[in-house]
Amino acid sequence: MSKASQIIILCEDKAHEIFVKHFLKKWGVKPRAIRVPPYPNGKGSGKKHVEDSISVEAEALRRRHASTILLVIQDADELSVDQIKSRLDAKILPPRDDNERIAYIIPKWHIQAWIAYLDRNNVNEADKDTYKNMYGKLSESKDAHPFIDRLADNCRQNIQLKSPPDSLVAACKEFDRIRSSL
Repeated sequence: MSKASQIIILCEDKAHEIFVKHFLKKWGVKPRAIRVPPYPNGKGSGKKHVEDSISVEAEALRRRHASTILLVIQDADELSVDQIKSRLDAKILPPRDDNERIAYIIPKWHIQAWIAYLDRNNVNEADKDTYKNMYGKLSESKDAHPFIDRLADNCRQNIQLKSPPDSLVAACKEFDRIRSSL
């Protein structure tokens, strides 16, 4: 596969955007190659935005001749990661195939739980409030970068994470779909 000329980040909110953009930049992706379609930013449901936009973005990706990646970030909340994957797949017709450069990044409740884990905390993914409260403001700023760097470095060096949250394990498997295109 050739290196991606464009990476589209379809996400719910600023915390998602910062996390994924910084991770990609740490992997050497140039900022001009990243496009983030506008999300509601407090003026509506980020989850609905992702679900409403995924079919349009997937269709555009399939029409492009240039190498493009679509990263879809959506919190699972009360559902499982697999249930969200199924819901997202149902929005794309035909469903994504194994070789398509569409990856789903699905934190359980909030991406802040991943930041808490990367800050060397034991994380209980069933807890929907603690990490959001502890890392909410940090996750929307450059202060999150050292934690994201830790994940990006481990991922780049294929270093196995120690007792990561299940949703982060699933995200790493999804990342493998696009790794060779970065």
